[in-house]
Amino acid sequence: MFAVAPEEAWPFLGALLNATGCGIALLDRELRPVWVNGALTSLSGLETRAYLGRPLVDVWPKVAFSLAPLLTRALSGENVVEAPLTGVLAAGSGEKHLRVGLSPAHQAGVLAGVVLWVRDETERVRDEARLREREAHMRSLADVACDGHFLHENGVVLDANRALAHLLGHDSPRELIGHHLVEWVAPEYRPAVMSAVARGVETPYEVMCVRRDGQRIPLEVLGKFVTWEGRQVRLAAIWDISGRKAAEERAERTEHFREQLLGVVGHDLRSPLESIQSGTSALQRLENLEEPQQRLVGHVAQAARRMERMIHELLDFTRARLSGGLPVRPEPLVLDRLVEKVLEERRQVHPGRTLLMETQGDLRGHWDAGRITQLADTLLGSVLQHSPEPTPVWLKLVGAVGGVTLSIRNDSLMVPQEEHATLFEPFRRGRPASAEGLGLGLFIARQVAVAHGGRLTVESSQGGTRFVVWLPRESSVR
Repeated sequence: MFAVAPEEAWPFLGALLNATGCGIALLDRELRPVWVNGALTSLSGLETRAYLGRPLVDVWPKVAFSLAPLLTRALSGENVVEAPLTGVLAAGSGEKHLRVGLSPAHQAGVLAGVVLWVRDETERVRDEARLREREAHMRSLADVACDGHFLHENGVVLDANRALAHLLGHDSPRELIGHHLVEWVAPEYRPAVMSAVARGVETPYEVMCVRRDGQRIPLEVLGKFVTWEGRQVRLAAIWDISGRKAAEERAERTEHFREQLLGVVGHDLRSPLESIQSGTSALQRLENLEEPQQRLVGHVAQAARRMERMIHELLDFTRARLSGGLPVRPEPLVLDRLVEKVLEERRQVHPGRTLLMETQGDLRGHWDAGRITQLADTLLGSVLQHSPEPTPVWLKLVGAVGGVTLSIRNDSLMVPQEEHATLFEPFRRGRPASAEGLGLGLFIARQVAVAHGGRLTVESSQGGTRFVVWLPRESSVR
């Protein structure tokens, strides 16, 4: 085949063919290799002698089905350029991704054979496959991380995912590509959106979107510059914030309702109640009232006190439920002195009951005096109300490292175990409301403990029932 070149040029032609970096074979008219370069033997893993004198399809049987048509085309005089070929060239060499070319070789106008060159593209193909996998992985991550995403250049959509298309009311991302993003932006938001696009804003901002069906939905947008097909474009991630906006509106309505309710309960009801209490106090001071009149005024005064207690409970319940807890104002206190005052007041109201108190350890700390008084009085009143009159009630204060424990016990009071989980719920069914309130006492008592960073629990056994309050010495302030 080198006959057209001077004999002295053959070594140089051989060197050139071995230096190309491609596998090269010179095939005769029977498509049998008469010469192969070192790159081809390295690529295939076969020695030179394995090629010579054998049809190439027999040398590479596992790619013969794809290779044979290419060889036939070259024998017919056609130049075959950049044809892909995938398969195993030799046992143990592994699958190869090749790019092959074939050219007919003529001598004096007569077909002398075929020149075959082979370039190994296995690593490039594998790199591209890995790149596609990473791209698919990143798209999957983007699909999970946001409700939709798209690429755009100066506002014109270049690519989008299916989730965004569905969010905007379309069947396919193809319906978005080539359109300007303002088509889905509410008119009043368009100037702000175009300004954000022009300035390349990379912080989240909110926009009102108009779906294909005309429905308006609030979205949050985060845009970043990325490289796409060799040029800088914008990647925009989209989140549907309809739920968040609805929650914000509910919170605003709840806050408005809370303010109205606290205003009604705290002022509109308390003001006439104070007038009633002032009037009954004035009547009770009169000396010329007859016995029936005094009893009637006493009943009115007692009803006014009950109403005042209900108002306080309702205010506390509203604060606990709508404001995230009860407010407390801690100050230095010695707990036994405060509890002793509560005990004395209850002794006056219940002269026939035996109330005992025991103290132990350091009882100093920082608590809200009014709230702790309310807590102790509520628990003591509940035990007195639901326990038999002849049975004594024990109060015990124990100071320990970090806090103080207050327990109130009656050995005849039984609370079924199945009621423990709901005992501190407001308006709890199955237990009649207190004659002095709305059935909110135990709920508010637990909220007082929680507001101080403490806890309130109930323990019940054959030996009676005990309420246990633990209060840290340094209370957290809400």
